[in-house]
Amino acid sequence: MALDTISPTDFVLWADLFGPMIRLHDREADADLIAELWASGYTDLLAAVVEGVEAKAAVSGFQQVVAGLPRPLPQPLLDELAADYADAYLNHGFRAAPTGSVWMTEDHLERQQPMFDVREWYAHYGMSVPDWRLRSDDHLVHELQFVVHLLRLGTEDALTDAAAFLDAHVLPWVPDFCKVIAARARQPFLAGVGLVTRAMLDGLREDLVQPTGREREIVLHLWAQQESRAARQEKADEERPFVPGAAESW
Repeated sequence: MALDTISPTDFVLWADLFGPMIRLHDREADADLIAELWASGYTDLLAAVVEGVEAKAAVSGFQQVVAGLPRPLPQPLLDELAADYADAYLNHGFRAAPTGSVWMTEDHLERQQPMFDVREWYAHYGMSVPDWRLRSDDHLVHELQFVVHLLRLGTEDALTDAAAFLDAHVLPWVPDFCKVIAARARQPFLAGVGLVTRAMLDGLREDLVQPTGREREIVLHLWAQQESRAARQEKADEERPFVPGAAESW
């Protein structure tokens, strides 16, 4: 959205836009949901809101995918969409977890400190997850639902907290998770969900700068930090001059 037009109602619009997208991360797409996407003009509204070449390309691609789905939807296609969803969110088939702890801790395990950190955020606003054993507090769906709650509150404090929460708990890992599922999904539908989610998060965070005065302060997740360290070490090894007798002996 253009900076000179941002108002509290724009963040309600963002909340409305995230609703269907959260639903697509929450459980597999079925015929009723896709029929709703067709009827509501959801992708057209997305196209009118997002800015930037990459974001518009992501939304345009998703528009084409949704518009091109056969009507009525054949059961084999619904089965393929369900299989993609299962690999992304249920059985680790795409080798990428939809939870912050796995991305943001050194051992890459579920239900670590990031889960308890976001739980404190939720509790501050009188919220909690239904069952953290089934779906942890730092699951993508819960984190996005919390952001939507803050956007609907719309107060200065809530919007500032939305920006801070995005920087600390969502943007460090969710865009990379979405990038992975976009690359590994067999059906373009789930790939589009991943790419559009990345674009929406980027656009929302950009819009939050003006009313909150808070620029982005995103810390790389641990996998990215480890990869960066490994790359720097590899480069250093390549650039290190050869000194006779200095190498390890056999």
